Amino acid sequence: MTSIYEQADELHAKGELQAAIDLLGSDESAFALYRKARWSCDMVDLMEDAKNKEEILRVAEKTALLSVEKDPTIHETHKAVAITKGKLQNFVGMAEKVRLAKEVKEYIEKSLEIRPTDSASWHVLGMWHAGVTKLGWVTRQALQALYLGNFPHASYDKAIECLQNAHQHWPNASSCLELAKIYKTIGKGAEAKEWLKKSLEMPSDLPHYRLSQEEARKLLEQW
Repeated sequence: MTSIYEQADELHAKGELQAAIDLLGSDESAFALYRKARWSCDMVDLMEDAKNKEEILRVAEKTALLSVEKDPTIHETHKAVAITKGKLQNFVGMAEKVRLAKEVKEYIEKSLEIRPTDSASWHVLGMWHAGVTKLGWVTRQALQALYLGNFPHASYDKAIECLQNAHQHWPNASSCLELAKIYKTIGKGAEAKEWLKKSLEMPSDLPHYRLSQEEARKLLEQW
């Protein structure tokens, strides 16, 4: 007999995100909470109307933090916090964005401390490096000044290393796509095109993988 978590995971894989969340209902276990937080983020990615996105992510952040309180030994709880805080960065001002960026790195590194082979955690860390590097030198210097030189260092090289680790532990469309985008940013077109093609060869068994492949397909068409 399958557990309620396995049933919810199956609904999530089919793209029935709200049904997956509803199935978990009022379950307050860490296993239910981190799932509900992560799947709320997936729902936000699929929404066209930006009106309620921040509100949904605020609730997801609280849910993820509660999952850590329930069981801090599960790497998925820390990863859920990192992901929700990372998504929130798109909806806040610079001061909160800086705070969230620092917290994302702290939580995702805790996830990797517990489970060093977790592909999704390596992916998130790679995206952190790419996102902070993308801010530009002047902004990063301002961040260092704000944190008295203690803001974590980021680079595209480190982003590539993390995303390749993600792909090594669990080959997937999303890591391939993000590697392609970084290679394109740093002027390595051949490598970028190769990773876009790899993205389309990966399984499309989860909603975010299907979204990644849709983007990879569009980028190849524009090549």
